[in-house]
Amino acid sequence: MPIDHFSFGNSKTFKLRYLINTDHFNKINGSIFFYTGNEGNIEAFAQHTGFMWDIAPQFGAAIVFAEHRYYGESLPFGNGTYSNISTMAYLSSEQALGDFAVLIKYLKEKRINNATRKPVVSFGGSYGGMLTAWMRIKYPHLIVGGLASSAPVHYFENVTSGHSYFDITIRTFENSGCKLKSLFASFDAIKKLSNTTNGRKFLNKNYHLSLSSQIINSSQGQDLIDYFTGIMDTLATVDYPYPTNFITPLPGWPVKKACEPFINAKTTEELALALYNGLNLYYNYNNLKYLCLWGDDCISPPYSLGNNGDGWYWQTCTEMFQPLCARGPPFDPFDKWCPYLNEDKFNDCNQSYYNVGYTKELFRPTWIFNNYGIEYPTATNIIFSNGKLDPWSGGGWRQTTTNVGSLYSYVVEDSAHHYDLRGVHPLDTQSIKELRNKEKMHIHQWITEANNIANNINE
Repeated sequence: MPIDHFSFGNSKTFKLRYLINTDHFNKINGSIFFYTGNEGNIEAFAQHTGFMWDIAPQFGAAIVFAEHRYYGESLPFGNGTYSNISTMAYLSSEQALGDFAVLIKYLKEKRINNATRKPVVSFGGSYGGMLTAWMRIKYPHLIVGGLASSAPVHYFENVTSGHSYFDITIRTFENSGCKLKSLFASFDAIKKLSNTTNGRKFLNKNYHLSLSSQIINSSQGQDLIDYFTGIMDTLATVDYPYPTNFITPLPGWPVKKACEPFINAKTTEELALALYNGLNLYYNYNNLKYLCLWGDDCISPPYSLGNNGDGWYWQTCTEMFQPLCARGPPFDPFDKWCPYLNEDKFNDCNQSYYNVGYTKELFRPTWIFNNYGIEYPTATNIIFSNGKLDPWSGGGWRQTTTNVGSLYSYVVEDSAHHYDLRGVHPLDTQSIKELRNKEKMHIHQWITEANNIANNINE
């Protein structure tokens, strides 16, 4: 794969990894399902995107998962990929789309037999969903349509309120039993107990804290609170109705499970212990006897499906700055850092990357809109699906179920982060079953229209 798709002065190449399955490919009237890889190892996305596998037989589809450059094993400069500005310079959404475009052409012409004129449908979730939407906008001659699930294409400067992300997080928790008033009462109870020796003993014992995570002074009561608020958005993101291991092993409806103790908590002790369920189910995913939160011997679960080096953070410091921020009490239980301005982000990035040559000219917070647009008035055949439980839904193309031409927005009440892309499950909600049926209808229409056009050309 060319390291630089957009200049004629760099002839260097690298190996881009992709996964392919042709078990269901129909050489007569088949199609190709193409997943635009996210910021992580591509295997993880193949494992958690069962919808593509489920419907491939119906559409006679070959399945392809393309890894995003600079992630997984697709490292343009090997172990030195993240060493300096000159090696990181080619990490961008636009270069990744260039990879996908070249790969699609290669697949159709050389890798998959009898695929030259077969229609390609793109799929993606989260950042991958953004890439699918932008792929359809940039390369409509290569893909006939795209399912952009939970794609926060509007979580950028001056488009969507930055605090929407945390507003949705607290809404999901409140609807599951964690009323804001109860959360604040629980925090106050923990702070009160952490001020006394006996209170700290009570917390250490009843939270089953490991030796390295003992609360030994009053300030560490706040640490306990911070660990809970620090996982709230993640729990809301993966609030699926059945057990999953998408981020870490979690039970079905994990937010509801985390909120159960809050519903009947009344005394100081009950309120102080209300955070335990959430902390234990998230951090104690190995079911150890003790809860380990801080200390060198603690093993925390991942916060994403895996990344390489500084890949995603680097992208946020160049083109992908999303100014998400919390308003703090009384609006939400998080530390207040709204507004999160361009200057704030640049200072954070400069602190991280000044030693490798980072400058203000590399920070381009408006480039995404300059490059891809905001409303996509000329685009066609894109589904934007979002779930209202998901904090990322606040950056969706639309906040309601609607359409503009063949751009469709579907917003589902009881759905979390790209739930529709997951495989069929016995505990699936009725609303997600209905959404998937609509998505299959659109995909069928895109493929049929593309085949009709191809047949007319051949005639």
